[in-house]
Amino acid sequence: MILWGKIKDFSIFSILQFLAAYEKTGVLEIQDFEEYGYVYMSRGRVDAISLLLSDDLLGSRLVSAGVLSEEQLKECMLSYSEEENQEPLGVVLLKRGYTDRETLQDIVNRQTHDQALQLSNWTSGTFKFVLPDRPVHFPITPSIDVQNLLLEASRRLDEGERPRKAKLKVEEEICATCTIECSDEIKERFLKNDICLWRNMPTIQKEHAFKSVKRSRHSEDTQESDDLPFL
Repeated sequence: MILWGKIKDFSIFSILQFLAAYEKTGVLEIQDFEEYGYVYMSRGRVDAISLLLSDDLLGSRLVSAGVLSEEQLKECMLSYSEEENQEPLGVVLLKRGYTDRETLQDIVNRQTHDQALQLSNWTSGTFKFVLPDRPVHFPITPSIDVQNLLLEASRRLDEGERPRKAKLKVEEEICATCTIECSDEIKERFLKNDICLWRNMPTIQKEHAFKSVKRSRHSEDTQESDDLPFL
Protein backbone atom coordinates (compact mmCIF):
# COMPACT_ATOMS: atom_id res chain seq x y z
CA MET A 1 0.00 0.00 0.00
CA ILE A 2 1.45 3.36 -1.00
CA LEU A 3 -1.47 5.76 -0.40
CA TRP A 4 -4.44 5.81 1.96
CA GLY A 5 -6.86 8.21 3.63
CA LYS A 6 -10.49 9.18 4.25
CA ILE A 7 -12.86 10.06 1.42
CA LYS A 8 -14.39 12.92 3.40
CA ASP A 9 -10.92 14.57 3.36
CA PHE A 10 -10.03 13.72 -0.26
CA SER A 11 -12.78 13.04 -2.81
CA ILE A 12 -12.38 10.03 -5.10
CA PHE A 13 -12.28 12.31 -8.13
CA SER A 14 -9.34 14.28 -6.67
CA ILE A 15 -7.52 11.04 -5.80
CA LEU A 16 -7.93 9.77 -9.36
CA GLN A 17 -6.59 13.05 -10.74
CA PHE A 18 -3.57 12.77 -8.45
CA LEU A 19 -2.85 9.19 -9.55
CA ALA A 20 -3.29 10.16 -13.21
CA ALA A 21 -0.87 13.08 -12.87
CA TYR A 22 1.84 10.69 -11.70
CA GLU A 23 0.82 7.97 -14.22
CA LYS A 24 0.41 5.34 -11.49
CA THR A 25 -0.42 1.70 -12.12
CA GLY A 26 -2.34 -0.19 -9.47
CA VAL A 27 -5.73 -0.58 -7.81
CA LEU A 28 -7.59 2.10 -5.89
CA GLU A 29 -9.62 0.24 -3.26
CA ILE A 30 -12.50 2.10 -1.59
CA GLN A 31 -14.58 0.95 1.35
CA ASP A 32 -17.51 2.39 3.26
CA PHE A 33 -18.75 0.09 6.03
CA GLU A 34 -19.70 -3.12 4.12
CA GLU A 35 -19.55 -1.60 0.63
CA TYR A 36 -16.46 -2.03 -1.52
CA GLY A 37 -15.23 -0.70 -4.85
CA TYR A 38 -12.16 -1.00 -7.05
CA VAL A 39 -10.69 1.27 -9.72
CA TYR A 40 -8.03 -0.43 -11.84
CA MET A 41 -5.45 1.93 -13.30
CA SER A 42 -2.62 1.51 -15.79
CA ARG A 43 -0.12 4.33 -16.31
CA GLY A 44 -2.60 6.86 -15.00
CA ARG A 45 -5.52 5.68 -17.15
CA VAL A 46 -8.65 3.84 -15.96
CA ASP A 47 -8.90 0.26 -17.19
CA ALA A 48 -11.97 -0.79 -15.20
CA ILE A 49 -14.25 0.20 -12.31
CA SER A 50 -16.04 -2.34 -10.13
CA LEU A 51 -18.54 -1.33 -7.43
CA LEU A 52 -19.66 -4.64 -5.97
CA LEU A 53 -23.09 -3.56 -4.68
CA SER A 54 -24.05 -1.63 -7.78
CA ASP A 55 -22.40 -3.50 -10.64
CA ASP A 56 -24.47 -4.03 -13.77
CA LEU A 57 -23.19 -7.23 -15.31
CA LEU A 58 -21.85 -7.01 -18.85
CA GLY A 59 -24.19 -9.76 -20.06
CA SER A 60 -27.27 -7.89 -18.80
CA ARG A 61 -26.12 -4.71 -20.54
CA LEU A 62 -25.61 -6.56 -23.82
CA VAL A 63 -29.11 -8.07 -23.61
CA SER A 64 -30.65 -4.67 -22.78
CA ALA A 65 -28.84 -3.13 -25.76
CA GLY A 66 -30.21 -5.81 -28.08
CA VAL A 67 -26.73 -7.08 -28.89
CA LEU A 68 -27.30 -10.46 -27.28
CA SER A 69 -30.37 -12.61 -26.70
CA GLU A 70 -31.28 -14.20 -23.37
CA GLU A 71 -30.74 -17.65 -24.90
CA GLN A 72 -27.27 -16.76 -26.14
CA LEU A 73 -26.32 -15.32 -22.76
CA LYS A 74 -27.54 -18.45 -20.93
CA GLU A 75 -25.61 -20.66 -23.36
CA CYS A 76 -22.40 -18.67 -22.78
CA MET A 77 -22.85 -18.66 -19.01
CA LEU A 78 -23.46 -22.43 -18.97
CA SER A 79 -20.34 -23.01 -21.06
CA TYR A 80 -18.44 -20.58 -18.83
CA SER A 81 -19.35 -22.50 -15.66
CA GLU A 82 -18.24 -25.85 -17.14
CA GLU A 83 -14.80 -24.69 -18.31
CA GLU A 84 -11.78 -25.31 -16.10
CA ASN A 85 -9.78 -22.39 -17.47
CA GLN A 86 -12.54 -19.80 -17.43
CA GLU A 87 -12.20 -16.94 -19.89
CA PRO A 88 -13.92 -13.57 -19.41
CA LEU A 89 -17.44 -13.37 -20.83
CA GLY A 90 -16.38 -10.79 -23.42
CA VAL A 91 -13.75 -13.15 -24.85
CA VAL A 92 -16.27 -16.02 -25.00
CA LEU A 93 -18.77 -13.82 -26.89
CA LEU A 94 -16.12 -12.79 -29.41
CA LYS A 95 -15.00 -16.39 -29.99
CA ARG A 96 -18.60 -17.51 -30.59
CA GLY A 97 -19.20 -14.64 -32.98
CA TYR A 98 -22.16 -13.29 -30.99
CA THR A 99 -20.77 -9.76 -31.17
CA ASP A 100 -17.79 -7.87 -32.54
CA ARG A 101 -14.99 -6.15 -30.65
CA GLU A 102 -16.12 -2.62 -31.56
CA THR A 103 -19.65 -3.16 -30.19
CA LEU A 104 -18.35 -4.87 -27.09
CA GLN A 105 -15.83 -2.08 -26.53
CA ASP A 106 -18.61 0.50 -26.74
CA ILE A 107 -20.70 -1.33 -24.10
CA VAL A 108 -17.69 -1.65 -21.78
CA ASN A 109 -16.90 2.06 -22.18
CA ARG A 110 -20.46 3.05 -21.30
CA GLN A 111 -20.39 0.74 -18.28
CA THR A 112 -17.18 2.39 -17.06
CA HIS A 113 -18.63 5.90 -17.50
CA ASP A 114 -21.76 4.91 -15.56
CA GLN A 115 -19.62 3.54 -12.74
CA ALA A 116 -17.61 6.79 -12.69
CA LEU A 117 -20.90 8.63 -12.17
CA GLN A 118 -21.69 6.21 -9.34
CA LEU A 119 -18.43 7.26 -7.65
CA SER A 120 -19.99 10.67 -6.98
CA ASN A 121 -22.14 8.90 -4.35
CA TRP A 122 -19.09 8.15 -2.27
CA THR A 123 -18.64 10.96 0.26
CA SER A 124 -17.49 8.88 3.23
CA GLY A 125 -15.38 5.81 3.87
CA THR A 126 -11.72 5.11 3.24
CA PHE A 127 -9.44 4.62 0.24
CA LYS A 128 -6.09 3.00 -0.36
CA PHE A 129 -4.00 2.64 -3.48
CA VAL A 130 -2.17 -0.67 -3.70
CA LEU A 131 0.22 -2.36 -6.09
CA PRO A 132 -1.02 -5.93 -6.71
CA ASP A 133 1.44 -8.82 -6.61
CA ARG A 134 0.55 -9.60 -10.22
CA PRO A 135 -0.51 -7.05 -12.85
CA VAL A 136 -4.25 -7.12 -13.61
CA HIS A 137 -4.95 -7.41 -17.33
CA PHE A 138 -8.35 -6.99 -18.97
CA PRO A 139 -8.89 -8.44 -22.48
CA ILE A 140 -11.26 -5.59 -23.33
CA THR A 141 -10.49 -2.35 -21.55
CA PRO A 142 -11.57 1.23 -22.22
CA SER A 143 -8.22 2.65 -21.03
CA ILE A 144 -9.94 5.98 -20.46
CA ASP A 145 -8.12 9.22 -19.70
CA VAL A 146 -9.04 10.17 -16.12
CA GLN A 147 -9.62 13.84 -16.91
CA ASN A 148 -12.06 13.01 -19.71
CA LEU A 149 -13.82 10.44 -17.53
CA LEU A 150 -14.32 12.90 -14.67
CA LEU A 151 -15.35 15.75 -16.98
CA GLU A 152 -18.04 13.52 -18.49
CA ALA A 153 -19.29 12.51 -15.02
CA SER A 154 -19.35 16.17 -13.92
CA ARG A 155 -21.26 17.16 -17.08
CA ARG A 156 -23.92 14.52 -16.43
CA LEU A 157 -24.26 15.66 -12.83
CA ASP A 158 -24.59 19.30 -13.93
CA GLU A 159 -27.37 18.30 -16.31
CA GLY A 160 -29.31 16.80 -13.42
CA GLU A 161 -28.45 13.16 -13.97
CA ARG A 162 -27.88 11.11 -10.84
CA PRO A 163 -26.46 7.65 -10.20
CA ARG A 164 -29.13 5.04 -10.88
CA LYS A 165 -28.52 3.22 -7.61
CA ALA A 166 -28.51 5.26 -4.44
CA LYS A 167 -25.76 4.47 -1.97
CA LEU A 168 -26.79 3.77 1.60
CA LYS A 169 -25.76 6.35 4.15
CA VAL A 170 -23.47 5.16 6.91
CA GLU A 171 -26.18 5.86 9.49
CA GLU A 172 -28.64 3.64 7.62
CA GLU A 173 -26.11 0.79 7.45
CA ILE A 174 -24.96 0.97 11.08
CA CYS A 175 -28.45 1.41 12.51
CA ALA A 176 -30.14 -1.15 10.26
CA THR A 177 -29.78 -4.12 12.64
CA CYS A 178 -29.40 -2.26 15.94
CA THR A 179 -31.85 -3.17 18.73
CA ILE A 180 -30.63 -0.67 21.33
CA GLU A 181 -32.85 2.33 22.01
CA CYS A 182 -31.42 5.79 21.31
CA SER A 183 -32.47 9.23 20.08
CA ASP A 184 -31.49 11.82 17.48
CA GLU A 185 -29.41 13.61 20.12
CA ILE A 186 -27.53 10.39 20.91
CA LYS A 187 -26.91 9.72 17.19
CA GLU A 188 -25.56 13.21 16.66
CA ARG A 189 -23.10 12.78 19.50
CA PHE A 190 -22.06 9.13 19.28
CA LEU A 191 -22.62 8.00 15.67
CA LYS A 192 -19.29 8.30 13.85
CA ASN A 193 -18.07 7.46 10.35
CA ASP A 194 -18.03 3.70 10.68
CA ILE A 195 -18.99 2.93 14.27
CA CYS A 196 -21.64 3.66 16.88
CA LEU A 197 -19.91 4.58 20.15
CA TRP A 198 -23.23 4.48 22.00
CA ARG A 199 -23.79 0.83 21.09
CA ASN A 200 -20.24 -0.08 22.17
CA MET A 201 -20.37 1.59 25.59
CA PRO A 202 -20.10 -1.16 28.27
CA THR A 203 -22.79 0.39 30.47
CA ILE A 204 -25.24 0.47 27.56
CA GLN A 205 -24.47 -3.13 26.68
CA LYS A 206 -25.09 -4.27 30.25
CA GLU A 207 -28.31 -2.29 30.50
CA HIS A 208 -29.53 -3.73 27.22
CA ALA A 209 -28.69 -7.28 28.34
CA PHE A 210 -30.48 -6.68 31.64
CA LYS A 211 -33.59 -5.48 29.83
CA SER A 212 -33.54 -8.55 27.61
CA VAL A 213 -33.35 -10.87 30.61
CA LYS A 214 -36.08 -8.89 32.32
CA ARG A 215 -38.37 -9.17 29.29
CA SER A 216 -37.61 -12.87 29.02
CA ARG A 217 -38.53 -13.49 32.64
CA HIS A 218 -41.68 -11.42 32.26
CA SER A 219 -42.66 -13.54 29.26
CA GLU A 220 -42.12 -16.72 31.29
CA ASP A 221 -44.25 -15.38 34.16
CA THR A 222 -46.99 -14.44 31.72
CA GLN A 223 -46.87 -17.91 30.18
CA GLU A 224 -47.21 -19.52 33.63
CA SER A 225 -50.20 -17.32 34.39
CA ASP A 226 -51.83 -18.35 31.15
CA ASP A 227 -51.28 -22.01 31.98
CA LEU A 228 -52.72 -21.58 35.49
CA PRO A 229 -55.74 -19.28 35.13
CA PHE A 230 -57.09 -20.12 38.61
CA LEU A 231 -54.17 -18.42 40.38
